Amino acid sequence: MGETLADLNNKRAAGYQKDHREENFYLEMNRLLMAQETPRYRDLPIEHPFIFVFGPPRSGTTLTSQVLAYCLDVGYINNLMARFWLAPLHGIKISQGALGEADQTRFESDYARTVGVADIHEFGYFWGHWLEKQSMEEIVRSGEKENHLDWTGLKRVLANMQNAFGKSLSFKNIYGAYHLGKMAEVLEKVIYVFIERDELDTAVSIRKAREKYYGHLDTWWSYTPVEYPQLKNLDPRDQIAGQIYFLKRGYNRQIKEAGLNNVVRIRYRDLCENPQSFLEQVRQMSLELYGADIPVKNQPPQQFTFRSYLDSEEKADFARRLAAFRAQYDHA
Repeated sequence: MGETLADLNNKRAAGYQKDHREENFYLEMNRLLMAQETPRYRDLPIEHPFIFVFGPPRSGTTLTSQVLAYCLDVGYINNLMARFWLAPLHGIKISQGALGEADQTRFESDYARTVGVADIHEFGYFWGHWLEKQSMEEIVRSGEKENHLDWTGLKRVLANMQNAFGKSLSFKNIYGAYHLGKMAEVLEKVIYVFIERDELDTAVSIRKAREKYYGHLDTWWSYTPVEYPQLKNLDPRDQIAGQIYFLKRGYNRQIKEAGLNNVVRIRYRDLCENPQSFLEQVRQMSLELYGADIPVKNQPPQQFTFRSYLDSEEKADFARRLAAFRAQYDHA
């Protein structure tokens, strides 16, 4: 269970594997810049809402994040800024100087990876650093580690990032979704966007992702529920079913236990069919909860292509596997 996320990268097919020399170059650069940047952070209040998108893998989190970044007047991390995960103010400044306010979101991605330098990036290294999510074991222990994380430091850097943009910030924040209640408490002004997709479509899509990334089904792909130890030795298709089941159960339990009233729930189909309605839900919640009017920057397309897999024996098989998890764990 001590397998790191870097270990999983080493198992990827060539087209999806990160270059170790390049990774080490950026890591060293970040460490040097972090030493310069961190002492310059100021103690600033949270002035604008943070918008955090989460949901199971292959549920539409990337498209949702792109719609928010393109259509609303919010700050977001692009592919250039993401290179500066330990010194984000450097990344913001360099990007603003080089790209200005360029909007290059094309509502396209390849398994969450976007191409344009100004398109969104989920900033996983940043969140992995601050929330200590570098290995499967750290993710499994999210609950017991929560009170030992540097929440004060995270709030400070995010407040300074928000100040650099001068507006609300929107993130696809999967690591933060292990700490929904705590994130809302610490950051004060938070709007969560919980995107859901038909579970069987999600399952088929994860299966396809495993094959594309690794050339087979036997290696874990994408977000990990804290119940990973119960899944790691199962049949790959049971792993996928359990991954979806436990992630959704975990999100819903956190929302209920923390009594969160700051969650916009959106179905992938509804997002595709009426993105304008989704944006208005986010803007309305911002007004009602925080008195913050987030302006519209660009109008969204009238609709996006809704993608669903045809009914098949594979979907029926996943339905049986998901039903088995519900029968065993719904009342646990």
